[in-house]
Amino acid sequence: MSARGALRNALALALLAVTTQVTAASFGLAPIGVTIAAREQSASVVVTNTGTDDVVIQVRPYAWTQNGHELRTETRELVLNPPIFKLTAGARQLVRVAARSAPPQEAERAYRLVFDEVPAGPQASGAGFRIRVAMDIPLYVQPLVLSSALLAWRLEQSADGARLIATNSGGHHFRLRDVRVHQGTEAIHAIPRIVVLAKSMLAIDLPETAKNAQVLRLIGQDDADQPVSIDISAARAQ
Repeated sequence: MSARGALRNALALALLAVTTQVTAASFGLAPIGVTIAAREQSASVVVTNTGTDDVVIQVRPYAWTQNGHELRTETRELVLNPPIFKLTAGARQLVRVAARSAPPQEAERAYRLVFDEVPAGPQASGAGFRIRVAMDIPLYVQPLVLSSALLAWRLEQSADGARLIATNSGGHHFRLRDVRVHQGTEAIHAIPRIVVLAKSMLAIDLPETAKNAQVLRLIGQDDADQPVSIDISAARAQ
């Protein structure tokens, strides 16, 4: 490309940057995790429009399960009030969430609540781009009989790679955040969050270097902001 052609392209990009606006809605949720106690009928989330424009928010519930990998499926097991609403700048909306059925007996049920912006309609020519915002948070329905998480970990290795297998036989979910996977003194992998649901199993893929590890150590923070360290020995796949 000639110098003149490069200059034309640069000017065109600069003009596009000046004439095209990228905007996004902005809203916050509190709390960022919800539990419906067994003796209660509902829980609530406060949605706040932290932006400068009006925004329409829709809330959708998903059943959240794990069988090696995570799965989310649309569900009618929860009632949301209101499921869709409009917020002016700075306004707040209380969203109530209730379970349609009786609480489980021994193992909590898990869901994800997805809050996303509903497009207001076609934008006027030259209005630029608008980025839709979506956020989701966990919701748990507690069982009548409360119990703790009970985790068993193993490190599976084969010619195809390595992965951690976490099995939770307890009735409560297990959560770690800011997790680092160490092989010896070296951190080989970082995981922002590990959640293993009640009565569930989760597989976590690891980098290639973990194929030959004898022991791995997980280091992270629990829900009480306390440090947690877990040593996991290798179990060769047959």
